[in-house]
Amino acid sequence: MTYSQINPTKVGGFQRMEKNKIFNEDCIEGLKKIPSDSIDCIIIDPPYGINYYSGYYKNGNPHKPIVNDDTLFIPIDDLWRVLKPTGAMFIFFSHKVPFIDKRVKNVIIWVKNNWTAGDLYKDFGNQYECIAYMPKDDFKLHSKRYSNVWKFDRISADNLLHPTQKPESIIRRLIETATEKRDLVLDCFMGSGTTAVACKQMERNFIGFEIDKSYVDIAERRLCQKTLSEVSLLSSHD
Repeated sequence: MTYSQINPTKVGGFQRMEKNKIFNEDCIEGLKKIPSDSIDCIIIDPPYGINYYSGYYKNGNPHKPIVNDDTLFIPIDDLWRVLKPTGAMFIFFSHKVPFIDKRVKNVIIWVKNNWTAGDLYKDFGNQYECIAYMPKDDFKLHSKRYSNVWKFDRISADNLLHPTQKPESIIRRLIETATEKRDLVLDCFMGSGTTAVACKQMERNFIGFEIDKSYVDIAERRLCQKTLSEVSLLSSHD
């Protein structure tokens, strides 16, 4: 049984689009099935900056290239259409691939606990990542007001399930900032399922898209493990 079979619910009148499910399809097609003004928060982490080869891994890079930065397309207008007037969107982006849109209100700088290897002889080590913050006009913060510089440890290479995987802690803060319980979060590049896991922990609903079936399988296993651990915890208190 997959997590998506445990408790899916429908979104509006769109019979093929379910909450709490990761769809193995291109988000450009999937977004066409989502009603306008129906999503409370969008968190996306496009696979930027992973089509390079540094040549300095001791055991080789274990993750295959996903997409070329030159061909990656983010359907911003479609994402904006499905976002509620009270919603907000967060987009991770690389310093090497600047993200420019007039709807960006601020940029959050994620400072990591260490830096990437990259070119050891010609470049400085990169220790930060950017998150574009794009709220709609009626959005209000749902948490305390943070600064736009956040410090979170990155995931160690040995624990990565996906080459651009983010720590659950930073995803939880984004969710905390922009949603309440039972709100609906959309992630169009779900990868190994971190956004889905964070939503489940925080009692939010989610819709996810991931074009690579192998990562959908990884994400669903993570969600199943989370569900089973919760069931086990509840049973221990009976």
